[in-house]
Amino acid sequence: MNMRRYLFATLAILMGATFAQEASARLRVTTTTTDLAALARTVGGEHVDVYSLSRPLQDAHYLDATPGMVVRISRSDLFIENGLELEMGWVPEVIRDTRNRRVRPGGPGHVDASAGIQAIQVPDRIMRDMGDVHPSGNPHYTLEPVVSQQAARNIADGLIRVAPQHADDFRANLQAYIDRSDEVVAAWQTKFEPHAGAQVIIYHKHFDYMLKKLGLDIVAAMEPLPGLAPSARHIAGLIAQYRDADTIRAVIMEPWHDQRVGRQVADAIGVPLLILCPTVGSCEGADDLIGLFETNAAKVLEALKK
Repeated sequence: MNMRRYLFATLAILMGATFAQEASARLRVTTTTTDLAALARTVGGEHVDVYSLSRPLQDAHYLDATPGMVVRISRSDLFIENGLELEMGWVPEVIRDTRNRRVRPGGPGHVDASAGIQAIQVPDRIMRDMGDVHPSGNPHYTLEPVVSQQAARNIADGLIRVAPQHADDFRANLQAYIDRSDEVVAAWQTKFEPHAGAQVIIYHKHFDYMLKKLGLDIVAAMEPLPGLAPSARHIAGLIAQYRDADTIRAVIMEPWHDQRVGRQVADAIGVPLLILCPTVGSCEGADDLIGLFETNAAKVLEALKK
């Protein structure tokens, strides 16, 4: 063990000693994102206490592994990660140092929420000059409730493995989520039907599952390559291409990117700039995945009507 790992593991143990023992009989569930935490609470109901390692306005691509994360996961009954390489920069390090083998991959207390997800934008090949491409496809599937149903199934399976005595409750909660999300998405698709094929420009491929479900057409991204901040030259070329096109209806981006760039593009083309909610808890109304979808869909629909 090198010195960095030794210090990392030692600090994790010392921090663990400061945690008070919990008297609650509820399952301790740790997730990598607030979206997955919301799903775990929905499916787990009264039987779970859930903690997200990331905060609502943190980009889960770029978190740093900390001793506190190691302690938290080590003390968990279930650990849920997004998968599709979203957390590849920090989760492997955290899992490597956790003392709880049951929550490591292959253990009964580990859930890869992306298992079985039909990911979009799976590249045919991976090259260095392609930017920060996810080999398994776009990892932001929780932004669209119907796609997230498979993640909810995976979470239910994990909860049943560690607490089979509550299996009936978990299955009932899962079915309620599936029924509700189907209804909500179907209603929004009806509202968006008059705007089918409307074109938008995005910053990063974050909302693609949602926009696809609503029938919109993403024609360009402000990032020249995934994860690469746009240059002034790239933005100028984007504006020149679409300034007179009269087909773009909105520019869409996340709050953690430079909004001045989005404003420049939107103003030059003459369309609204939409700062959508990237995660559960990141804005008012986005208290769970369905609320997140409804809040974002309402913002997009308002822009299209203008």
